[in-house]
Amino acid sequence: MKKILKFCALLLSFALLLTACGSEEKTKVYTETSNNQEHVSTIYYKGDTVNKVITVSTLNDNVSNLDSALETVKKSFLKKPNFDGYTRSAEIKDGKIVLTTETDYNKLDFETYRGRIHLSGSATLENERKLSNVENNLKKEGATEKK
Repeated sequence: MKKILKFCALLLSFALLLTACGSEEKTKVYTETSNNQEHVSTIYYKGDTVNKVITVSTLNDNVSNLDSALETVKKSFLKKPNFDGYTRSAEIKDGKIVLTTETDYNKLDFETYRGRIHLSGSATLENERKLSNVENNLKKEGATEKK
């Protein structure tokens, strides 16, 4: 009886170990270049569920006054402020303006997101955060996966 119990415990431990190894978060990177802008989107996901997307956009225009351009960008961000799970920021880095947008689906205020991004009324958080949907949206914008 004790041997059967030990064997069952061993099988259970092995199953838990395999489950834990399979649930590691993975990433995919998509890039797109257009109109003197470079966009790099990193998708953080487990299985078919996206946890977070971070997009870094670098403006490659020769802007004569970076500080003024940065202030203009920040003022435009104030018109549609950040909310739970959705943040945007701008900075000057290496003589270029860099915009960062982060969507954290685990913390996302989906109703605000739905209105801001103009999703259809039938859109759900579950559908919006599916890996295939996120990838298709990036591809529609001209992004390609970086391998």
